[in-house]
Amino acid sequence: MTMPVFPDPELMLITLLVPQNPSIRFVTVIPAGDSAGIIARIRRVGGGNRHIGLDRPVIDIDVFGSKVQVDNVSDAARNIQSQMLAMMSATTSKGVIQHVSTVTGPRQLPEVNPNYVRYNASYELQIHP
Repeated sequence: MTMPVFPDPELMLITLLVPQNPSIRFVTVIPAGDSAGIIARIRRVGGGNRHIGLDRPVIDIDVFGSKVQVDNVSDAARNIQSQMLAMMSATTSKGVIQHVSTVTGPRQLPEVNPNYVRYNASYELQIHP
């Protein structure tokens, strides 16, 4: 029996979110130094396949921006949430997102960089090749 190779959910989301948010820099690792714009970090934090053909990753999306842009950072996190929930049956070259649900909605969390504000949200995806 051939086992499926599941797609990388981080790359799938970057592929889908970048065109919808041209003013946000999407990354999987925060770059060194301070950035003048808004940055969204996408990373898998858990989840796994519960079925042979379906992966269920849990994804954190952290949206960072300057403390003087707190309203813009909050708006960006909520816009991304809306876009995530609209991804039912979204297709990329790597696979299909069947379903997205919010685990924890956008909320402000403490940030170690005193120049930044951070909003975090978590989502569970259902994806397959």
